[in-house]
Amino acid sequence: MDGFDAEEWAEMQEMYINHTTKELAKIQEDIDNIIIDSLRTFGHNIKGSGGMYGFEEVTNLGTKIEASAKANDRNKIKLLLEELSDFLKTKI
Repeated sequence: MDGFDAEEWAEMQEMYINHTTKELAKIQEDIDNIIIDSLRTFGHNIKGSGGMYGFEEVTNLGTKIEASAKANDRNKIKLLLEELSDFLKTKI
């Protein structure tokens, strides 16, 4: 929260949640046709960004999504994406 007042920080978190929710919806809509590397990249990106916005659970799920993509485990990824979706809904 360095350099931001509470209102600015809350706005940034809200923008992050909205953006991540939209990206997640696109992925879930076409999960069976998405290239596995795109799923790995999504996991990697949220792994890095979640903590920056104060959402350690997003970071943890991103780590698991990335690892599952490396293992080519789409079923596990689907479960993790649902878990991420559920978490994001609690923050909207």
